[in-house]
Amino acid sequence: MADGEILAGWLLVASVGLLVYAYGIYPGCLWVLSRLIPSAGGGPGGPRPAWPDVSIVLSAYNEEHVIGDRVRNFLELDYPVEHLEILVGSDGSTDRTCEVIAGCAAPGVRLIAFEPRRGKASVLNDLVAQARGEIIVCTDANTFFLPDAVRKLVDALWRYPSACAVVGRLELRSSVAAGNLDGPYWRYETWMKTLESHFGCVLGANGAIYAFRRKRYQPLPTRAIVDDFLIPMLMRVRSGGGVFFVPEARAWETSPQQVRDEFRRRARIGAGDLQALLWTWQLLLPWKGMVALTYFSHKVLRWFGPWLLLIAFGANLWLLGTPFFRWLFIGQLAFYGLGLGAGFVRVLALVASAVRYFLALNTGLLLGFARGALGLARPLWNTTPRTGEVPSPGLLLAVARAGRPGGPAASREPRDRRDVRVGDARVEAEDPAHRRTA
Repeated sequence: MADGEILAGWLLVASVGLLVYAYGIYPGCLWVLSRLIPSAGGGPGGPRPAWPDVSIVLSAYNEEHVIGDRVRNFLELDYPVEHLEILVGSDGSTDRTCEVIAGCAAPGVRLIAFEPRRGKASVLNDLVAQARGEIIVCTDANTFFLPDAVRKLVDALWRYPSACAVVGRLELRSSVAAGNLDGPYWRYETWMKTLESHFGCVLGANGAIYAFRRKRYQPLPTRAIVDDFLIPMLMRVRSGGGVFFVPEARAWETSPQQVRDEFRRRARIGAGDLQALLWTWQLLLPWKGMVALTYFSHKVLRWFGPWLLLIAFGANLWLLGTPFFRWLFIGQLAFYGLGLGAGFVRVLALVASAVRYFLALNTGLLLGFARGALGLARPLWNTTPRTGEVPSPGLLLAVARAGRPGGPAASREPRDRRDVRVGDARVEAEDPAHRRTA
């Protein structure tokens, strides 16, 4: 073989091998290690002395269709109301988001209307700075907690006193007609979190349900895009500690209805992943141990997955003169064709849908990385269509039965805000003179 063919062969083997390792071999190795190495962390033992003050923070932009249900979901949480406050930051919403919250007649909810729109990272920095709770719980507008979710998160922080953060279990639901586009992939990711939690090495969080101690919070860079990944990782970079998965702290939300919705989300995440790598590369240093292994294997290799796919395709083209590689190239074409034709395939419908999702995920990451590298990414986001996204009657009934009368206690009066009362809820308009610049 010529030198060029030898190089192409090595590139093909390396790129395919790294992909196989990231998605198959690494999880298997992690499972074996979890059977051989004792679990990390470990609690102080004994009963928790008291329920700490908790602040739930949520950044919303144009969420009028779901925000009312979300607020009612908060008010029915099974947590002592005198120790709970809810901060909702509207990031320059142009729809009825603020009006809907004000109409919920929830005096314990603080709606802080930020103007102009700045991005989720800036809103979260301001909300955490104003929170009075010892524990911060972060969530999204389209997520719904089960009644005991906050209790379970608090209990987990008690069991792991050195933890950066604890991450709850998010279940994805969708209508029968739409199908669950990312259900199988999400179950796979949840299993991975369970394995990595054994070592305290869960990577980041999902924005739907996670908690941390307010004193450990590190303000996000205002340009940050993947805030839920960065918040635990920046705390780990600057002060150490683990991140643990808490499957008993449950929440759910509706899965994207269209592949294009998931593609847009992945494109945005792709740009944020490049930022995250530049800001948290220290965790890849070999002496970081299991954190470095999980970060490289679970995240970095997947972030570069689109490039590995392109290298494999290009290298395979160079080797078409060899029968083995010719058949391998036909296999690649069949793989991509199966994903592109998923809507027309009947016999292998489930496999085709999985391939289509994999291709959409990697294409979105590729576009996002390109936008991030060119400086075109912004810390703003557009709301994913929320068609039919309301709590199921069964869940609402369960919440109502488990809930307590009344709502969270009203939060302390801030000193540097202008309060405007709208309906029965308190709305705080941002005072530009006191805007944070972190």
